[in-house]
Amino acid sequence: MKPILAASLLVLCLSGCGSPSDEDVLTDEKIRASQSAPQLPDIELSDNPEPPPAPVVEEPLANEVGNEMGNELIDNAVEPVADGPIPPAFQARWATRPEDCRPGEVLGNALVITPDALMSGESVGRLTQATEDSPERFAGIFEYDGSEREEKLVLTGSSNTLIRISGGQRYAYRRCGAARPTG
Repeated sequence: MKPILAASLLVLCLSGCGSPSDEDVLTDEKIRASQSAPQLPDIELSDNPEPPPAPVVEEPLANEVGNEMGNELIDNAVEPVADGPIPPAFQARWATRPEDCRPGEVLGNALVITPDALMSGESVGRLTQATEDSPERFAGIFEYDGSEREEKLVLTGSSNTLIRISGGQRYAYRRCGAARPTG
């Protein structure tokens, strides 16, 4: 019974294949028709193969477009100061959520970095010693109410995201205010 069933299935499969249709067969007439196809026109090559430059379109910086917090420029923004142990690129008000960027003196979960201190809603850490200073990394020993601890700061995301490593914990912040180039 099984061999008969297998043979029947094979016959059914092969019968579905069929033979080539008349349109698939290449004849002398079809060959002549393809040889008499129209010629392509001659084209003139330019002496200057470069296209003209595209017009310049003023677009917002990628940082501004990618700032998912949508922060507005705040009244009490921290302006970077060149003279100080903490580089100007780090000096700003940083937030963990949009509410932390609202104008006023209340910091909430925000972090304010000045030329020589880290300020949060709970404490102020004064820099006592810089231990690492490179373009997108800064580390130092900060004194908080008589106790010292190391803080590491790392800039990412076109310098608009700050990773703070403190006491073995990692915190991510977003720069408050409109994105701006930092130095």
